[in-house]
Amino acid sequence: MDVEGMLATVQHTQLIRFKNAGIVDRQKMISCEYAELLQKIGQLFSQLEQNEIENFINYQAALKSFLSVALICKWGYQLLIDESVEQRLLKQNAQSSTDQIYLTMVELLSKSYQQKSQTAFVHAWHIFIKFGIANLKIDLKNILKSE
Repeated sequence: MDVEGMLATVQHTQLIRFKNAGIVDRQKMISCEYAELLQKIGQLFSQLEQNEIENFINYQAALKSFLSVALICKWGYQLLIDESVEQRLLKQNAQSSTDQIYLTMVELLSKSYQQKSQTAFVHAWHIFIKFGIANLKIDLKNILKSE
């Protein structure tokens, strides 16, 4: 999984977006990125009954938001997934309760924002990646190719 390439792509668009919006306050950037991430995750989970293409588009948008938060908080290196983690995630089965997955991610992201917890953010990231691989059956290697 080429997280480094995805981070570079997101960073470029992020810089342009903040420059065009005139946002220079780092704390305001962080709160905006977290709010957008929670909105994208909510959209993904609220529209899961849609077709696979819509699921993929919504998943990709949430993925970009995850990467954007990580870049603003300078946690991008924590999102890198090595072969062993990727293989472990690929072997895991889908969880039946998408509501539980959603609520767990929201709780972890809220904790990450409120307490500036890198650990909670990385845990939410792993849950998100596992959800994409196991539940949505998304081939994460093709995400960059489809942009």
